[in-house]
Amino acid sequence: MAVRRVVLLARPGAGKSTQGRLLAGQLGVAYVATGALLRDEVASGSSLGGHIASVLAHGDLVADEVVVAILARELEQAVATGGYVLDGFPRDLAQAAAFEEHFPSAVQPQVAVLLDVPADECRQRLLARASSEGRSDDTPETIDRRLALFDEDLMPVIERYEQRGILVRVDGAAERRVVAEQILAGLGIS
Repeated sequence: MAVRRVVLLARPGAGKSTQGRLLAGQLGVAYVATGALLRDEVASGSSLGGHIASVLAHGDLVADEVVVAILARELEQAVATGGYVLDGFPRDLAQAAAFEEHFPSAVQPQVAVLLDVPADECRQRLLARASSEGRSDDTPETIDRRLALFDEDLMPVIERYEQRGILVRVDGAAERRVVAEQILAGLGIS
């Protein structure tokens, strides 16, 4: 069975966006970035966007029901056109359960790829991104909060996918090309 539905898991700043776009291109599927979808909602000027902006400014996570609602349409469209590489969801066990409860099995991930990058390196990458891209959600305080949330919340999701036998671990601190090769090898694609 060809892999067409992939979830990327990693600390913030580990390279999910870079590797997600590369992998989506290799697989010929949609790249769905939860963070970009939320920022698009903020940019729309809607009341929901205003609420999301406030949550993100504090370094907190957007409520699961909001994220699920925003993702539902995107993932169903992606599956209808071939599949997806999903970046930024699920971030905790509640979101993993919501994924299983609210999405049909044909939309569920086949594989979860963990980009393993140390927290200190992620922090440096995020600070560099903040200065080069002017991202308001990349302050030192929000970066530290998001990295702490990873350790608290995402580790159980990683364990869950590992127990289900769908987790692929790669050294996300390696050179970009090497990381991409490791992901493809982990998916059985050469």
